[in-house]
Amino acid sequence: MMDNMKRTYCSDLGDGTYLNPLLYGEYPDPSILKDGKDYYMVNCGQPMLWHSQDLLHWEPLCKIPFPMGGAADLCKIGDIYLIYNIDPFVRDEKNYKASGIFAIATKNIKCGEWEGPFLVGPALNLPNGAELIDPGMLEDFQGKHWLFMSDNYCFPLSGDGLHITGPGIRVLEDEKFPDDWEIQGIYTEGPRFTKKDGWIYLTLAAGGTEGPPTSHGIFSYRSKSALGPWERSPYNPIVRTCSREEQWLSKGHGTLVEAPDGNWYLAYHGFLRDRYNHSRMLLMEPVEWTEDGWFRVPEWSDPAEPLPAPKGGKAVPHGYPTIIKFPEERSLPGQWLPTGNVRERMRNVESGLLIQGQGSSIHDCGGALCYQGLFRNFEVVIHATVGAGAGMALGMYYTDEFSAGFGLKDGWIWTFWPACNVNRCHGKPYNWDEIYMKMIVHDQVVSMYFGSDGIHWEKTINNTDIDHISCLASIEREDLRSVMLPALFTYGNGDVIYYSFEIRPIPDEDLN
Repeated sequence: MMDNMKRTYCSDLGDGTYLNPLLYGEYPDPSILKDGKDYYMVNCGQPMLWHSQDLLHWEPLCKIPFPMGGAADLCKIGDIYLIYNIDPFVRDEKNYKASGIFAIATKNIKCGEWEGPFLVGPALNLPNGAELIDPGMLEDFQGKHWLFMSDNYCFPLSGDGLHITGPGIRVLEDEKFPDDWEIQGIYTEGPRFTKKDGWIYLTLAAGGTEGPPTSHGIFSYRSKSALGPWERSPYNPIVRTCSREEQWLSKGHGTLVEAPDGNWYLAYHGFLRDRYNHSRMLLMEPVEWTEDGWFRVPEWSDPAEPLPAPKGGKAVPHGYPTIIKFPEERSLPGQWLPTGNVRERMRNVESGLLIQGQGSSIHDCGGALCYQGLFRNFEVVIHATVGAGAGMALGMYYTDEFSAGFGLKDGWIWTFWPACNVNRCHGKPYNWDEIYMKMIVHDQVVSMYFGSDGIHWEKTINNTDIDHISCLASIEREDLRSVMLPALFTYGNGDVIYYSFEIRPIPDEDLN
């Protein structure tokens, strides 16, 4: 079922082809479970469950009541759905202990009610001091269950999948990288399994996910049993970025999935060139099976060009709405990301969304209300009323310190630069409490406009570049997220009422 609501980017071109990404924004390390006609997906870093019936249209189904520390695995044992993950890197640095492997379980995946978390076992320290991450569950041809981890360790599991029952065994050596490959490190991780024609296929990621543009990759192996021996695919790497000039960089961490029509695809993530702060996006390419029983991406496939779409499925309402009127009757799961203590300061009122101010600027206001949708280039327009003593701003949020935007307080419009608490910008007088603000983000430059009617605009003198704010800058963050999002900031000693939020893509021809 589809609706006429304007929504975030959808890859379906409507002519039997699709154009990556499947989801624009931070959707790394996909784990996709095919369950009859339905597909379910989880990603690293965000506690969200997504649903599709055609692999192109994805709807946010529900939030998951447990933090996503690293790459999670979504799987099914009997009629029980499970999500495996690492307790999200919770560490006592003074008395270091490895994190634990946890699972949550449900019989009704669509209801959003999960049991657990259950402690499956410790994420054991290796002799070199490293920690195992990225659990992946395998049910072999004899019905036994195994849990694979990073560095190719395999642990036996109980029948219900909730307990490790024995020591781990390293069943496969790391991939060998040529000296002329620029990678971040070996970092073998993300084990995913497919059973087909009497073989167990193991899909791995290696090379490092946030290193040089050519760092990451997808590698395939096969075996008749969990403990091996594992044969290396002659087509490795299945996917890899070979040049920083490609559109999609650091491509890797794949999940092999069968489409409704019986064709096969490989879903994985990658950075869009020149948009590192848009994070790792969900991509997909077709695969073909060779006569000798291996899979590979066809030579003609290019993730930057339209590709043949999966057939036989149905479209679900995709993504998030891009035109929002407050108060919302019901926002979709994950549509908004309140950081800091914003959730405690916000509430619906009859005329809109009220957020209580705190602090003196966007850098110390206790977080922001972030919208989790992006486009390559876009504009955001908001409408709000600023109460006495309050300040409100529209901008781009990465961390409290590394945010950029502009705001209204006490009759003046001020610009806020990243990591700059001293106001060196030119202020503009604005003598009304009701305001429209427009932010244009094009080629990583943030331009800012304001007005009293949403039609006529005055541009601020100061603009800012945000290209340097990304995971490559090693900026300290409180979680694993590495995306910069459009956001509402509320500061000062009063309240702000927000009436509307709208985001729209800007085609390149609109800016010529």
